[in-house]
Amino acid sequence: MDEREPVRGDAPNDRSRRPRLRLVLPARPVLSGFSVAVGVLLAIALAATIAGISTVLISIFLGMFLALGLDPAVRALERRGTTRAAGVAIVAVIFLGVVAVILVVLIPATVRQITAAIEAAPETIEAMEASAWYRTLEANLGVDLSAAVTEGLRSLTTLSSFLAISGGVLKAGFGVIGAVSSFVLVVVLTLYFVASLTSIKEAVANLVPQYRRARFTALLEEITQSVGGVVAGGVTLSAINALVVLVIQLAVGSSIPAVMAIVAFFITLVPMIGSLVFLLIGGVATLFVSPIAALVFVVAYLVYIQIEAYVVTPRIMGRAASVPGVLVIIGAMIGATLLGLLGALVAIPLTASILIVIRKVWIPRQNSRTSPPDDDVLTPLG
Repeated sequence: MDEREPVRGDAPNDRSRRPRLRLVLPARPVLSGFSVAVGVLLAIALAATIAGISTVLISIFLGMFLALGLDPAVRALERRGTTRAAGVAIVAVIFLGVVAVILVVLIPATVRQITAAIEAAPETIEAMEASAWYRTLEANLGVDLSAAVTEGLRSLTTLSSFLAISGGVLKAGFGVIGAVSSFVLVVVLTLYFVASLTSIKEAVANLVPQYRRARFTALLEEITQSVGGVVAGGVTLSAINALVVLVIQLAVGSSIPAVMAIVAFFITLVPMIGSLVFLLIGGVATLFVSPIAALVFVVAYLVYIQIEAYVVTPRIMGRAASVPGVLVIIGAMIGATLLGLLGALVAIPLTASILIVIRKVWIPRQNSRTSPPDDDVLTPLG
């Protein structure tokens, strides 16, 4: 016969091919495609919803962040014999007092200094253009810097440029209203989270199975203490940094010392990187006073950075966050790329929390595995 007889091994080979084909191709292509399309639409709708309420989510996250920073103060009062409720009340009053001082004293002074700096800008620019170092720089570059500065100021002071920069008066007004409402919301949420932090942690722990609840509660407590220590220590370091900047700016004769101190406070909230960034910003801003003033500021601030790194930071932070320096820089860069300044601020506590989970959960689990699983055991050949 011309046709070949079927070999005994052909039938099993055909049967082994069919299940593989069924794994690749869905049994109901139309229904599967429709389900995938619905899932994609739901994912897009969820992303759009999260983007629409992003401001509220950021306010909630920032309120919890600040509440964890105030919690170490409440714990310190509890260690001195104060009840939790009394400690929360004392911390809340101090927090509201600081907010009131910022609103009543600091902001008006900042506005006055900005207004005075704008009014004195022409005289400052003329004095800078008449200085010897400015003429030397202009001669070396071969560019008429005076004409460029004049043209830039003229273009910025036109009405069309102002509307283009601000995005319109109406939009700017809504932005101010939104910022004020977000500020009030963050203050209210911070006070609420401080008062109910214990109950929130208990509610989260109840979501975990009973046999894991004790370990989860201990881990959650350590994470919240670490994050609170990082936030409180970072705010304290930034406040000291801003005070030093204020003193140096007053000493060199700056016209906006309070503004520079506020800028230093927010920038230096980012550890390690913030002080170096403000060194550049403060040095350039002080050039408008005089080159000698800028040099004095840079040298004095560099000295303080060294003192802060080796004396102030170890005493304030302690063991609040034993995060390696390279992880601090990487976390701050990733956070700043995703969420700007807020992302850079929360990157360090999140990194510390992840390291706690790795040290307390992942590494002990790996150390408990002293023998390979059955699938990894190599059976002897033959």
